[in-house]
Amino acid sequence: MVFDNIKNCELYYGMHPRFREGFDFIKKAIAENLPDGKYEIDGKELWASVQEYTSKLESEAKAEAHKNYIDIQYIVSGVEVIEGFDIDKATEKSEYNDVKDVMFYENYALSTKGILSADEYGIFFPRDVHKPGMCLCGNQATVKKIVVKVKV
Repeated sequence: MVFDNIKNCELYYGMHPRFREGFDFIKKAIAENLPDGKYEIDGKELWASVQEYTSKLESEAKAEAHKNYIDIQYIVSGVEVIEGFDIDKATEKSEYNDVKDVMFYENYALSTKGILSADEYGIFFPRDVHKPGMCLCGNQATVKKIVVKVKV
């Protein structure tokens, strides 16, 4: 997993051939102030979701992982805590849903927490279980986020 600022996105282009397109979409979405919704960039290979919501208490958030996609989770506005940990250090909580490409986890240890605000993002690979959407210090707030899904 990676936590960084959009000004450094070029550093990660070499990690996957589609990352440049993903970050280009994020920049376009910000410039055009795209509304909530799902956006096709290149079919099922690369797509994005723009979402606005109220951050959750840690007890309400779900730890998840994906098999077929890498997530780039970019914060447009607001503040969010995202917790991440290695898949081998967690217990499966649900069966894998191949339609939604998601499996939920529990009972994990040795996590890393990132506090993300505007212009910051997290990159989560299939081995990176992540628990996004959490509020900071119990203060729920409105967050606008762009999630780019990059096919592995």
